[in-house]
Amino acid sequence: MNTKRPKIPAEVAAHVLSHFGRGGYPAGDWTELLITLIDRADMVHRAKLATTFPDYGDAVLLAKYDEDGIAVLQAIVGIPAQPIRCTRCRDEDGPFTNEPLCEACARPMPLDGVA
Repeated sequence: MNTKRPKIPAEVAAHVLSHFGRGGYPAGDWTELLITLIDRADMVHRAKLATTFPDYGDAVLLAKYDEDGIAVLQAIVGIPAQPIRCTRCRDEDGPFTNEPLCEACARPMPLDGVA
């Protein structure tokens, strides 16, 4: 098993960070569609796309499945690591949903106190 980090160019890291809303800068239309395809593909097609486009495949897999992946990509680009914040309350406490909202903001308690 290879545990070595892939060599990802700064431009690729910036495109993938932008796709996930964590900094960087947007890619062109075709490249953004490629990143979206890799992100949304099932395992078989993701592997095929990652084999054909290894830089983008490695960067997307790193961002999605490595708990430090976003920080690694930010380090490649030169962006200081920033904590995830809830878009509603701006708190750093997790867990977070895909939106990214903290759990409390994603499922707020009704005013009458009955859930």
